[in-house]
Amino acid sequence: MKTGTTTKLIAAMLAVAMAIAAFAFIPRANGEGMQTAYAADGDLRVHFIDCGQADACYIEFPDGKSMLIDTGDRSSDSYGNVIEYLDDQGVQTLDWLILTHSDADHIGGATHVLEEYEVKTIYRPHQACAPEEGDDGATDPAYEGSEEDGTGFYAEIADNNIKTTATYQKAIAAAYAETYTENGRSVPAEVYVTNPFNERINHIAGESFEYTFDFYSPVHVEDYDDSNDFSPVMVLSYEGRDFVLTGDAEKDNEADFVELVRNSDVGSYGGRYDKFIRNEFTADVIKMGHHGSSTSSGEDFLEIMTANEQKRPNIFTIFSCGDGNSYGHPHKETLQRLMDMGFSAERIERTDLNGDIVFGVSASGALALSEETPDVTNEAKLTTGNGNDKRPQETIKDNGVKPDEAIDDLPDARQPNGNMPDLFDPATWARSPAEWHILQWVVIVVAVLAVIAVIAFAVMGTKKRKRKRRK
Repeated sequence: MKTGTTTKLIAAMLAVAMAIAAFAFIPRANGEGMQTAYAADGDLRVHFIDCGQADACYIEFPDGKSMLIDTGDRSSDSYGNVIEYLDDQGVQTLDWLILTHSDADHIGGATHVLEEYEVKTIYRPHQACAPEEGDDGATDPAYEGSEEDGTGFYAEIADNNIKTTATYQKAIAAAYAETYTENGRSVPAEVYVTNPFNERINHIAGESFEYTFDFYSPVHVEDYDDSNDFSPVMVLSYEGRDFVLTGDAEKDNEADFVELVRNSDVGSYGGRYDKFIRNEFTADVIKMGHHGSSTSSGEDFLEIMTANEQKRPNIFTIFSCGDGNSYGHPHKETLQRLMDMGFSAERIERTDLNGDIVFGVSASGALALSEETPDVTNEAKLTTGNGNDKRPQETIKDNGVKPDEAIDDLPDARQPNGNMPDLFDPATWARSPAEWHILQWVVIVVAVLAVIAVIAFAVMGTKKRKRKRRK
């Protein structure tokens, strides 16, 4: 082979190897392959999706993992909005799906979500979808599960714990049939029964980023008659910012939580409730229970979740409700309660008025907000839903309280993060174990080729010197 040809071949091989390495190491702020909607960029994003008189909350964690809490209702307009929204975010896999309780306006779209996306872990409510020995042969897999590992029921299943609607039965069946792909294999999804006292499943924590997601209720599932009370009260925390997420938790659920907090000593339950017991917890964002029903988000509950009264004007309260809904949500009693307790009308956000609502928390703890329809007046925010003849539309008087904490705008919040990456942020360079394995081989190949190139050039140099001597 001629010297020129050899040189070109070696140069080409090095160029290809370096191109592969460069591509692998390109800093990204968008999708990490098939797993997530965007790369681990150090930001947390919480999306309250406008899906009518229903619930769906999508969370993008700072390490690139993702969670969906509830799925909209069974109408195509509702669950269709959820799926379209997730598609717009580039979602293909969900790390967690939480079904708060059995009502159709929360789990009606579950079968469609599970069909559309691969889900790794599913939390379901402590409500059976069939009697243990039903006449039609139907049963619930959680009867055979283990209380210890979180896969089984952990309290008595009485009539009030059974919901046999077709929508709920289909959702539970789809959950237990769900699989996801891992290392080229189909793996069954983990399905857990939500339990705030099971240490194996009541706490989710990030590794490369220090976020936490905790379940604190329902406390007494054996006592509830209202399906809504099976909803968990959850707290998402990252960089000093806290989100309280409630599903449709109603007065009995809240009362049991309040009683536990006020009657427990510091250190009880492994210290999980200490921040509430010590009155040290104040949320930044609260998703109001049951779409703003008058029998949810009670004063005692809100006092525990916002212990620092001086910060209440800065706290965001979120209502997920449908435009012109027949229930009159949010109810005037709930709006009045917020005004009486010193919350600000400016920090009320409603999906029926604001559309999709997205919060971002940066790695430095800065809080940012984006609404689909941002210019909504305080008067509109304090007006009850259209309601029906029993609940006419009413407007609550603004208490005049103004927030004193500035909130940044979150640009393009309803689209995948398209910002240029911060080259000095370690998260920008985060890679999966599989990618690091590939990169190790790329480095080895580049090193071997470099050695070959050095030897080849040395040999060629020696030959040239010999030819010169002969001349």
